[in-house]
Amino acid sequence: MKINGLYVVSFALPILFASCQTTNPLIDSAPHELTKQAPKTTPEDNSLLSAADKNLPKENKTSEPQQLSNNLLWEKYDFLPSLLAFEKSCKNFSKKKDSLFMRPTNKKFGTFGDWKLKCKKLKKINKNSEDAKSFFEKEFKFISSNESNNSGTLTGYYEPIINVRRTKSNVFSEPILTLPLKKEHKNLTRSKVKKIYSDVIAFGKPIDVFFMQIQGSGKIELENGEVKRAAYSGNNGKPYISIGKILIENGELLPTKASKLSIEKWMQQAGYEKTKELMNKNPRYIFFKEEEVVDQEGPLGAMRVPLTDMVSMASDPRYNSYGSLVWLETNIPKEINDFKGEKSGLLVSIQDTGSAIKGPFRGDLYFGSGKEVGLKAGVMKHDAEWKFLVPRK
Repeated sequence: MKINGLYVVSFALPILFASCQTTNPLIDSAPHELTKQAPKTTPEDNSLLSAADKNLPKENKTSEPQQLSNNLLWEKYDFLPSLLAFEKSCKNFSKKKDSLFMRPTNKKFGTFGDWKLKCKKLKKINKNSEDAKSFFEKEFKFISSNESNNSGTLTGYYEPIINVRRTKSNVFSEPILTLPLKKEHKNLTRSKVKKIYSDVIAFGKPIDVFFMQIQGSGKIELENGEVKRAAYSGNNGKPYISIGKILIENGELLPTKASKLSIEKWMQQAGYEKTKELMNKNPRYIFFKEEEVVDQEGPLGAMRVPLTDMVSMASDPRYNSYGSLVWLETNIPKEINDFKGEKSGLLVSIQDTGSAIKGPFRGDLYFGSGKEVGLKAGVMKHDAEWKFLVPRK
């Protein structure tokens, strides 16, 4: 779920969180202690819109089915995470009427009854990569777009993990706020939002809380090691403005070098006052609610199912229904600052959306949780070829 108004520039990288070492009270010197096997994130603006229940645009026409297993990327892919993510989608499908078409404007996607039949067969599948691959090949088929171009930009998002305290200090000074009860307090710009209008969940370092708002949710680690989730609860209704874009327009960053690390470096050098001034130029403010982290599950996406690392994807629900399966071919960063990435195939489930994810072939891939994951997601921006999978009759 998550903003995904979270991009450094309109065609560039997501601004993602990473810890910094400095005496600047906005960017404290203490590095994050990441929780092992930490769950996931959700982008801001998680609409509960169900694309299957809407009158979708008709740009996504599809051609006759193509055969699966026709390239090396498919053959070497590990399908188990995709199977587990699809299993989560099945919980949402169970709430739909069998006769309802998954995509009303394109009946080739089948009815929810067709998808539920595959969910029933899923219960008999052994949870391993080989059987998962066999399941998708046997039960689904490709359909490709008739459009001249079935590719689009794929970016990445993640769930940050930040250190917090229950009481305010010089370092942990920025409140993580719940949604205000009064409407007039919900609509204030970032610089005017005050903790007196809301309950305070905890206090974090200002830079950490700011970037957690950009991602839309995060995990908060208390001084005693206890970990909670700060889940998206709402926003102040103001537009998102990219601080990375501002830095580029001001000549502070080069477009080709814009990344979360370069933004953080600028903040370290600029100091507290300039950093705070820059953050306030983004008037959008995100409110949170505290939740338990259950069984190391990821946060809920807009489909209301937990997100899965490197499988769950945010897309535009006006075009692509929640739960849709898509085979992507793109470049994926394999290490920090890997701008080029490695050619990869991914079988993803559309389980989320975001305010900056617009168009039929625009995607935002959920990378997972934690600092290192965020550094990879922060340089993810590549073209991706899309092929949809639909149930075989």
